[in-house]
Amino acid sequence: MELAFVGANPSALLWDGDQATAFVSIWQVDWSEEGPGGAVVYCRPGEFRLLCDPPLLGRWLFDNFVTHAAELNQFDLPARPAVEQAKVSVDLDLTAGLHATAGDLNIRITGILDRRRRLDSSLRLGGVPWSLCNIHMPCRTARIEAGGAVVPGLPRYKEGPPIGSSAFLAVAETWARL
Repeated sequence: MELAFVGANPSALLWDGDQATAFVSIWQVDWSEEGPGGAVVYCRPGEFRLLCDPPLLGRWLFDNFVTHAAELNQFDLPARPAVEQAKVSVDLDLTAGLHATAGDLNIRITGILDRRRRLDSSLRLGGVPWSLCNIHMPCRTARIEAGGAVVPGLPRYKEGPPIGSSAFLAVAETWARL
């Protein structure tokens, strides 16, 4: 097994009825093959942004992980998005939730519903076998502001069992090639 990523990857897919309105994925990279740093993927109909510092880290995250995110199937994506260099700030609290900023984006994911360990050693991303391990925490609420305006939509969640949500925190996350 070849370790490739250690960090956190909270995400939220927002909905208005049956329409996905926005997706955000926050990457707090404590260690990776491309070094440490942070990135925010932000997507809504007609818009896809990848904000990060350093830019090479964002490109690596997109190529290896982001491009395979099932949540992005709700949107049209560019083949190779531009990378915006931006300071990414992540405040992640395992009791209170997440507050992150990057460029003109302000993101909050709160209302933790559950905490559980997740291990999946059967993932294939782009034909490459991966193992993913993390602590997964579905959340009740998520709010995205872009350019000072609140992006419409709410996460979908179910009381379970198991409890689930389209907004969650994923911490103590490791990705390894098998």
